[in-house]
Amino acid sequence: MSDRLHEVIAEIGVLHKELIENKKIEDANEVFDYIEDFDSDVKEHYLNLLLQYYFQENDLNNLKEMLLVGAKFDMRFSDIKNAFLNIKTSGENVIEFMEESVVFLKDTELEDELNEMYLYYTQNESLQVDLEEAVELIKRNRYVCAHCYKNDDKCYSKLFLNEDLLESLKRDLPYLLG
Repeated sequence: MSDRLHEVIAEIGVLHKELIENKKIEDANEVFDYIEDFDSDVKEHYLNLLLQYYFQENDLNNLKEMLLVGAKFDMRFSDIKNAFLNIKTSGENVIEFMEESVVFLKDTELEDELNEMYLYYTQNESLQVDLEEAVELIKRNRYVCAHCYKNDDKCYSKLFLNEDLLESLKRDLPYLLG
């Protein structure tokens, strides 16, 4: 089994590189056609990784296509950061679309990601209106709130601290703030 896992990983690496080079990755339906004859385990693993890729790239249309075929991935806060850094226009983005997953994500490695998002937000004044909804969703995450409360000296804490949620955490989940 472990030998096969190494084969699958190697095949996925080559496949992903090919799809990027020939630009088929820009259309999930072209990817589906391209991988049709691959072994089922390669397809399954690749589709799950591709969902994560589309999320990180803030590619909402292709993300939706991936969800329709049952792809899934374990979201991390670094995925949210990458998606945030790829918000370049107005309109719904993957963070808004995956709202529940973003709000309830449990992650403790937040400092570098929050700092990078803060810098992106502050250095791109023309995008701030487009980023605002994503910022508001991230602020609803209790782990982000607790982290910002415990690190109130960090520049990003003011942007991402949710005062209403903080009061709720003080009352209902004080152990998160300790």
